[in-house]
Amino acid sequence: MKLSKLAFAMAIAWGIYTGNASAQTYGQQPVRQVSNDYFYQPEQSPSDKPPPAPMVETPMAPAAAAVAEAPAEEEATCDPWHLFCQKECGWNLYGFVNGGITGNPDSPPSRYNGPVTFNDRNEAMLNQFYAIGEKKIDRESCCWNWGGRIDVLYGTDYIFTQSNGWETDLAGAPKWNGSPFYGLAIPQLYAEVGNVNNSIKIGHFYTPIGYEVVPANGNFFYSHAYTMQYGEPFTHWGALGAYKWSDEITLNYGLVNGWDAFNRVRDDASVIAGFVWTGEQDTLAFNIIYGNEPVADDVTVYTKRYMHSLVYTYNINTCWQYIFQHDYASQLNANRGQALSAEWYGINQYLFYKINDCWKAGIRGEWFRDDDGVRVTGLRPDAGNPILGQGFAGNFYDVAVGLNWTPSANLTVRGEIRYDKFDGVSPTTPGLEPYGDGTRSDQTLFALDFIYLW
Repeated sequence: MKLSKLAFAMAIAWGIYTGNASAQTYGQQPVRQVSNDYFYQPEQSPSDKPPPAPMVETPMAPAAAAVAEAPAEEEATCDPWHLFCQKECGWNLYGFVNGGITGNPDSPPSRYNGPVTFNDRNEAMLNQFYAIGEKKIDRESCCWNWGGRIDVLYGTDYIFTQSNGWETDLAGAPKWNGSPFYGLAIPQLYAEVGNVNNSIKIGHFYTPIGYEVVPANGNFFYSHAYTMQYGEPFTHWGALGAYKWSDEITLNYGLVNGWDAFNRVRDDASVIAGFVWTGEQDTLAFNIIYGNEPVADDVTVYTKRYMHSLVYTYNINTCWQYIFQHDYASQLNANRGQALSAEWYGINQYLFYKINDCWKAGIRGEWFRDDDGVRVTGLRPDAGNPILGQGFAGNFYDVAVGLNWTPSANLTVRGEIRYDKFDGVSPTTPGLEPYGDGTRSDQTLFALDFIYLW
């Protein structure tokens, strides 16, 4: 790791904060704050994980306010509206739909926005029609009880959430999806047992690592950080547990079949370990994963990979919230055919400001370094993608500013302006740049999307 560059990036990011503002593997998790959620989420976050998350305060609609003041004998109405009645016990069905449009002033002929995801194309996209079937465990009971969950995603985002050997075969070819643009993924399918101090998932589930998540209603921004898309896993198959050590500390532990894999050429157990510490105004989450993973250019060769993620959330007051994230990963002999280790690491910072019950502003500043050009590349498998399979060794920077408008508990509209800059070289194709169909080292994107809960 180049310490001078790391220190320089941290200094810039800290200056933004103190200046009065905020894989080809895929992953990450929102958490509960001391106040209500900014977007409505049923009791647990979309990724079903403990703290931290970018959401704060669900606005109370006029109808909800009227219900709160109604006499006790009157029957309360549900808010937000659900297509299916939600029960206290047993199985529930709910979800959301997310779609948007991204504009790229450079107008690349391929319509690809380089390595940016999930809004990776310069056009309108139906990103996620997301359905959840869930039976929650009773976390207030001293007795062990059971539950489970299945998540189904249809849309253009399916391509980023697939598991090897599940949605694809051992070689990575699709099993049931025939289009590179719209398809179906099942990112979660697990049984769960637990009580007041324990929970254990067995099956297929989102990773506990990182900050941003796959479900759209768990994120402030439409676009995603390089850290989330290229630096972390998205899902796991295996077992994942959480133990409440004290009122402030929860321990995470797991044994899984590596990163985003149900079945692969070589199945190896990876270990997950970490903790979440929750204070009165802040939260600290730290998790690691360690095990054998395939190298960048040969899925039959496996070497040791280590990765950790630290996420710190500070609720400054009722209006301001700050998040700091640091990720680091390394893998032995993974440097594109060379007997050298590969490294990728970075720093993300977020600052959110609640303007009122309907409006919230935010900024994200990111520095992500793909030290050896083995992580950041084009991902959607289409012949028109000019950077598909290419590598980019160097520094990726992104700054995104956005506004979220939530006129009701069911609807959120997100606007975003994002600027990306790359400083480095392509080890696979000298002279190739990541943006503008391989011709530019920077780009600006304008995006607008909606999330509607059902």
